[in-house]
Amino acid sequence: MSTLPRRERERNELREKILAVTRALLIEGGVDAVTMREVARRVEYSPAALYQHFADKEALIHELCLTDYADFAALFLELSRDGGSLALLCRVGLAYMRFARDFPEHYRFMFLTQKGKQGPDSQEQREDPAQNAYVFLYGLVEVAIVEGLVREQFADSHLAAQTLWAVVHGAAALDVCRPESESWIDFRPFEQRAQAAILGGILAIARDSEQAVRVCQMVFEEQGT
Repeated sequence: MSTLPRRERERNELREKILAVTRALLIEGGVDAVTMREVARRVEYSPAALYQHFADKEALIHELCLTDYADFAALFLELSRDGGSLALLCRVGLAYMRFARDFPEHYRFMFLTQKGKQGPDSQEQREDPAQNAYVFLYGLVEVAIVEGLVREQFADSHLAAQTLWAVVHGAAALDVCRPESESWIDFRPFEQRAQAAILGGILAIARDSEQAVRVCQMVFEEQGT
């Protein structure tokens, strides 16, 4: 049973409902579809009541961004670090792909939807791997570089991190946005495509391809993929 006072619990539940409606509106019609009046209508509250929670539309969208990206980044902190940095990179890739599969609306909002100009995050939020998934990935790639596991062509940590992100994001986006008109394509099972994308990304930057294959295979077996 929740220990929060009833009023605070109800306020938190309403906040989550408001954020969910805003996310849905952004996915449906972009930034222009989000208005305080439409959000209020969908949560069955008056616009005046909505302004008690968020100052304006920009504040609402910004809060949604911070919430979803922080929740996403937190997934990576829970991953096992057994097997070293390459193994963790592989687990990060699987977590990313499975997030897109299990929460397609969140994924569309976070990575495939224009959100308009957002106010700057605090420096702490930008640099905290618990709140910024890219910071986590970048830091992990830097460790792999220091350990001598990354090819010289990818000595730039940002280039290596963005290459990995591009490969895995492409596979995830294809899964989320697969057009019905392409139903004639024989898409392979999700886990098979996820493995191929992750292995391909890691092989692109890894100094020792045999080690990369061995480590990824260990993680795939560990995760039952």
